[in-house]
Formats: sequence, C-alpha cells, structure tokens
Amino acid sequence: MEKILRDKKAILVFILPAIIAYTAVVFFPMCQSFYFTFFEGTPNVNFEFVGLQNYAKLFGDVNFKESFLTTMQYFFVTGGGWIVFGLIVALMLQYGLNHFSNAARTIIYLPVVIPGVAAAALFSKVLEVTPTYGLLNSLLDVMGLDSLIRGWTGDSATAMWMVCLVDLWKGIGYYTIIFYAGLINVPPEVEEAARIDGAGKLTTIWKIVLPLLKPVTIMCVVLAIMNSLKVYDMPLVLTDGGPGRVTTVLSIYMYKIAFTKWQYGYGSTIAIVMLVLTIVLTQVVMRLDRKENV
Repeated sequence: MEKILRDKKAILVFILPAIIAYTAVVFFPMCQSFYFTFFEGTPNVNFEFVGLQNYAKLFGDVNFKESFLTTMQYFFVTGGGWIVFGLIVALMLQYGLNHFSNAARTIIYLPVVIPGVAAAALFSKVLEVTPTYGLLNSLLDVMGLDSLIRGWTGDSATAMWMVCLVDLWKGIGYYTIIFYAGLINVPPEVEEAARIDGAGKLTTIWKIVLPLLKPVTIMCVVLAIMNSLKVYDMPLVLTDGGPGRVTTVLSIYMYKIAFTKWQYGYGSTIAIVMLVLTIVLTQVVMRLDRKENV
C-alpha cells in the first residue's frame, strides 16, 4: 500500500474521478456563471453582451442592498451563534456532563440530520397563529401571556429573528461536535500540569484549553461563514423572503432574479458577489490568524 501511495500515477488514478466530478459539477458552472455576468437576458433567447453593466447595476439596486444587509444580519446572528453556543455546549459536554455525554451528544446532534426543509416546515407549525395557534402561541395562551401572541414569521419585527433562531437550533450540534472532537484531543497532561500549579477549572479552560483549541475554532469560523452566507432553504420555507423583503437574503434574491424574472446575467452577478464575499471573509479570518502567530 505504501508503494502505491508513493507512485504519482497511482495517486492520479485515485484522485482523477474526484477532479472530473468537481470540474463538471462545481468549477465549470462557476466559470459559466462568471461568463454570464457580462450578458443580459436569457441564454439562447435574447442574451446580449453588456460588459460591466450588471456590476454597475448593483450599486443602484436598493433591493440588492437590503438583501445584502439581511444576509449580514443572518451571518452575525446565526453564524456567530453557531460558534459561541457550539463552543459553550462542547465545554459542558467535556467538563460538566461526563456521565451523560453520549446521550447528550446524540440529542444535540439530532437536529443536524433533519433536512432544512423539514425543520423549517416543523417550526412553521410551531410558530403559526392561524387558523389555530401553534405550540409557542398555545403555551403563551395557557400561561396568560396573550399580549405576546403574534404571527412570529409574519411580523416584520420578529420574522428574521425567528429564521435565525430556527437555523441556530438546527446547526448548533454540528459545531458542538467539531469543538468536542478538539477538546478530547487536548493532552490531559497539560491540564493536569495546570491543576498542579494551582489553576482552577475556569482558568485552565481560558488559559490552556481555548488557546490549544484555536485551529479548531478557525475551522469552525470558516465553516460558519460559508454556511451562513449561502443560506436558502430556511428563510424560503419559513417566510418566502417576507413579510415584504425582511428575510430576503442574497441567495433568495439571486434565485428570484434569475429564475423568476429570467435575468440570468444579473442573477449570476449576484451569485459571484456571494462567492467573492465568502472568499474575502474567509481570507480575513485566515490572515488575522497568521498575524497572531507571527
């Protein structure tokens, strides 16, 4: 086996199917989308070359700006929540629930395996107000808190927060397991040495464990950036981008422009902006990490 892995031809044979699949499914469509940004209309119908007009159009598109701000709100609330609460829950599993960690890990990770559409459909029933109260409003009614009853996903003041909360519930287990895997790989002798030197549990976690967990944290931040900026299914099923445009993130706006209004060129431009935004934020995180290590 070791001889095969040293053979460059054998390595090429192993990775060639993955390279072909990636090129056909990811790289080629991405290049085609970039090519479409220089055109206006629908391919093979009335596709006209317009140069950089689609990019210039972004700066005057109020709907694009609103969708961009909505996406950033989702990124900071949900993406940040995945990291913060995922780390907190992982620390609880490692240091506070030793006797029940297996059952707790299963319960925490369970929402991750639920399809996003199914989770959104479930919570649309939990949060509904008509024709009958959903679970949340029913509980508020039983507790005599009638003033708090509302259409949570139909109210512009709460719709986006509900989308963020539901996706936070669904995704937190994913980051918890990653953090937990990092925690169990922290050398026990390092923590033991800190305890011998008189450090308490909180001090050990803050001064020893978290710094050693930095590579895992960076990976989780990068994953959170990618997963939060491309969100689509949760706001679509829960609110369809409404009420009004309150929950219309960039992915939904891009889809409606390209496949409802048939403006493939402009829709592709929005997709490229999402790609560039993801790359930029990821590179910012990586560069900050490098500067701290210098």
